[in-house]
Amino acid sequence: VGILVVLNVLLVGTSGWRLDLTREKAFTLAEATTDTLAKLDKPITVTAYFTENLPAPFSDNARYTKDLLAEMRAASGGQLSFEFLDPQSQETEEDREKKKDIKRDIFGRTMRDKTSVETELEGLGIQPVEVRVFEEDEAKTMRAYMGMAVRYGEEKEALPYIQDVSMLEYDLTSIMRRLVRAKAPMIGVVQGHGEPALEADLDKVINMLKLNYEMKPVKLDDGKVPDDVDVLLVIGPNQPYADAELRAIDSWLMQGKSAAFFLDRVNVDLKTFQPTPSGHNLDALVGAYGIELGSQLVGDVDCATLSVSERRGFMVVQMPIKAPFIPQVKQLEGDSPLAKGLADLTLPFVTPIYPKSGIEGVSIEVLAKSTAKSWLEDGTAENLNPRRDWGAAAPAFTGPYSLMATSRGLLPGFVDPQQKAAKEARVIVAGTSMVFNEAVLSPQNAGLILNMIDWLSLDAKLLDMRARSLTEANIDPDLSPGAKTAIKAGNVAAAVLLDGIFAAVLMLRRRSRRHALTVATPN
Repeated sequence: VGILVVLNVLLVGTSGWRLDLTREKAFTLAEATTDTLAKLDKPITVTAYFTENLPAPFSDNARYTKDLLAEMRAASGGQLSFEFLDPQSQETEEDREKKKDIKRDIFGRTMRDKTSVETELEGLGIQPVEVRVFEEDEAKTMRAYMGMAVRYGEEKEALPYIQDVSMLEYDLTSIMRRLVRAKAPMIGVVQGHGEPALEADLDKVINMLKLNYEMKPVKLDDGKVPDDVDVLLVIGPNQPYADAELRAIDSWLMQGKSAAFFLDRVNVDLKTFQPTPSGHNLDALVGAYGIELGSQLVGDVDCATLSVSERRGFMVVQMPIKAPFIPQVKQLEGDSPLAKGLADLTLPFVTPIYPKSGIEGVSIEVLAKSTAKSWLEDGTAENLNPRRDWGAAAPAFTGPYSLMATSRGLLPGFVDPQQKAAKEARVIVAGTSMVFNEAVLSPQNAGLILNMIDWLSLDAKLLDMRARSLTEANIDPDLSPGAKTAIKAGNVAAAVLLDGIFAAVLMLRRRSRRHALTVATPN
C-alpha cells in the first residue's frame, strides 16, 4: 500500500504513459476502435453524466470512463471531443425550487415535478439510479447519474447506465459505428418450415442483435434469397424444404455469402422431455459444403444439471439431476476468432457432425467437441427420460464427437458440385438449434451467437474486441498444486516488486536532478 501511495505521488504532474502487460491487451484501444475513429468525417461529441463524489466502486467507473475517452480523443485526430458533467451542477434556480416543492400521492409517497435537467436526460434515455452509500456508520441511498450520450451530427444515442466498464469500449465503438454507417447489416431468418417464429420465439435474440444488426423473416417461396440480406440463418426447421428453396440457398452461397445452419435430429419439449423426430431435408445441402450430420444424439458425462420436481408425501421438492443429453462445452476448439473468450457453453440434444477433408479451396474448422466420456444414443423418450437410472445404463464411452464446425472458402455447389463460389463463402453448421431457445439462452450462449453473427458478417475486428473482454487468464488446470501456488505467489510478488522498482528509479532520477540543481546554483 505504501509503495502504491508513493508511486501515485511521484507520478502527479508527469506526462502520462502506460505499458499494457495483459494477454489480450485489455487496456489498449482495440483495432476496431482506432479504425472507427480514423474514419470519422465529422466531429462526434460524447457527454458523460456522472454525479460527483460517487462512492466506490462507482467512482472507479467514472475514472475509467474518463481515461478511456481521453485515449479515444487522442486517437481520433481531434474528431472526438468529450465532457464530464454533474447533472446537479446544470440545474437552474427554478430547478432547485422544484426540488423543494415536495408533494405526496394518495399512498403517502413523496413526489415532485421533474427539473429541466431531469427532463432533458430522460429524453436521452438516461435515468438516475439508486446507489447505497455509507455516511456516519449509516447506510443510505442516493440518486445518481452514471450515463453517457453520443452525438454525431443530428444523430444521437445513449448508454443509460455505465455499470460494467469491461465492455464500455465495445459499447462505445458499436454506437459510433451505428451512427456513422449508412445501413446496418441485415440478418435474414428463414421461415415457413416449422422454424421458431422470429417475433414470438426469438425475441431475446432480436433484442441482443438489434444494436448492431437488422433482422427480418425470409420466405424462399419465390426461389431466391432477398438481395438486401447479408447473413442467412436456418434455425431448427422440422419440415422439408422444396427443391427450389434448396437451390435458392445454394445459389446465394455461390455468390460468396454467409449462412448458418442449426439443425436438430429430434425436437425435445423441455418440460416433458418428449422427442419429436425432425423432418428437415438439409443433410445433403450442408454435406455439399463439407459438413455431414449424424443421426443420433450425443450424451456426455460433462453435462448440465436440471432441477426436477418430485412429490414426497404431501410435499413437492426440487431435485437436482444430471442431464447427459445437454452437454456442456468447457472450451471451444481452434484459433478462430469466433472461439475466443467463450467457455461453458450448453448444447442441448445435439447431433454429432462429421467434417470432410480434402475439399480444394475449403477450410473446415471444428469449433466444439464433446469430452472423451461421451457416447451416442437414439433420441427416444426412454433414453431422454430425466429420471433414467444411469447406474444401470452404463454406456460405453466412444467420444469425443464434433458438435459444431465452420466451412469457409470457395465452397463447391450443392446443385452443381463442379461449380465453385465466386468468392469466399462462410458456413456454420451445428447439430442443435436449442442454443437459441430462450430457456437455455445463457450469457455464454448469447456470446456464441454474437460471435457467430460477427464472423458471418465479416466484422472480425468487432468480434476480436468482444472476445478479449470475455477472456480470463486462468491458470492451466493440468499444473500441479505446487506449481499453481508458486504462480499465484509470483503474480502478487511481481506486481509489488515492479511497482517498487519503478518508484525507486523515479526517486533516484529526481534525487539526481535535485543534486545537479544544487551544485549548479551558487549560495
